[in-house]
Amino acid sequence: MISHIRLSLFERAANLPAVSARELALMLCGLEPHLTTAAIPDDKHEYYDIFLHQIIRQIKSAGCFPPGRNSQTHSADEMFALAYLMIDEEITPKPVQERCLRAVATIAKRNKARDLLMQLGGQQLLECGLELHRNQRGQYRKAAEQENTYRLLFLLLSLLVKNANGTYGTLDSPCLANLYRDLQTLAEDEGFSSEGLSRATIYSKLKSALSVQHHSAD
Repeated sequence: MISHIRLSLFERAANLPAVSARELALMLCGLEPHLTTAAIPDDKHEYYDIFLHQIIRQIKSAGCFPPGRNSQTHSADEMFALAYLMIDEEITPKPVQERCLRAVATIAKRNKARDLLMQLGGQQLLECGLELHRNQRGQYRKAAEQENTYRLLFLLLSLLVKNANGTYGTLDSPCLANLYRDLQTLAEDEGFSSEGLSRATIYSKLKSALSVQHHSAD
């Protein structure tokens, strides 16, 4: 875990548990969130005014924030999600852009996510949230499939080790060099391409499969 003092200004700002409309507007235009209005550079003042005006309108129209002044803080996830569609690729710092995206993804996993995303940013934000949620579910399925593949490979290795009279060592101390050598020979005999069968790739796959044993023990 990276120490808070090692983070950049905007990485720290992106970790705030709650932010105000003012702070959010300042961050969107690349300014320190606690900067006073008088200290805003002339070349950023117009951006700040535009962002602040839009954020205030969104907060009021959303109907899910308690009424208050521009300095009142609100839940960071809701505020950063609300700001997602306002991001300017050129002036909004990357940590802030990433935090906005993460906020949308987080809300998309909640119950009644559709209603909240519609309140915060309308149909466009809703579609973005649903797409992020679908992608995350796809990544989860891919990870689960990979885990199942490694389980199968582990079982095959178990059979191989038990029936090879020590040629490949034991599951606790496998002889990967012998496994690699014989896999290469078998691939050549079967006429398979060597693509994807490099020493580094095979060792990595075998080690990942063998690690399933430890995960199961845990």
